[in-house]
Amino acid sequence: MDEDLSYRDTAIRALGADRHDTAADSYARAAYAELAGLQGRRRDVYDPETATWVGYPLGAFFLAAVCHRVDGADDRARNRAGQGIMVAGDHRDHLLDDPVAEAACHEWVGDFRTVAGDDDKARAAYDRAESGYEEAAPDDPVSWTTEPLLQAGTDTVLQLSRPDDVQWDDLHGSAPQQALTHRVRFKRSRLASMVAKRVDDGKLHAPRGSTEYGVGQFKCPDCGSSDVNYVADTVLCLRCDTPVDGR
Repeated sequence: MDEDLSYRDTAIRALGADRHDTAADSYARAAYAELAGLQGRRRDVYDPETATWVGYPLGAFFLAAVCHRVDGADDRARNRAGQGIMVAGDHRDHLLDDPVAEAACHEWVGDFRTVAGDDDKARAAYDRAESGYEEAAPDDPVSWTTEPLLQAGTDTVLQLSRPDDVQWDDLHGSAPQQALTHRVRFKRSRLASMVAKRVDDGKLHAPRGSTEYGVGQFKCPDCGSSDVNYVADTVLCLRCDTPVDGR
């Protein structure tokens, strides 16, 4: 590992090399480091005042599980999902006291159950999340989607969707008051097939960073595209994730 790179960036570079085993372990290390406040946003996720930042290590556990699924290591995927479920449940029951945040933890459990292939338990968790959001009835559901606990979940879905690139509106719908319940319904109906698509394709794409199109100095050695993705302190092909160098 490059000592100047975070574990998360190391995972992203591994995705560019189609090393999903390495990416999985790096995402797991990112989760541990971010839980400890040593990397990433460096928040104390065990302080009730900043506990919603646990969304980012939860996202890292989820991506680790997806990578293990792509790599054919389903048992390890279930392990990472199980760790995510325990962290989400612990925060829900002991650190978070807002009903919207508690519902978001049920949503995360649904995500982890989905990536582990536990479809019935995933549906039950999503049902609890949807009911929790409805009962909480926040005045501004859209603002909640920018809280770290939910924003991190949005980020993972957008990465999982690549190269099809699901958008925020696809996940949350067009009715602001239904943004939270819509995201649960979206995940309940589509997340399993999105995971399956990544497994079938044998690839989880890198997340979008800063992107440019038709950049003359770059040409992908694999697919020939000159559209680029600046992410993890490197340049990847926007279309296939192959590392590209300026000509």
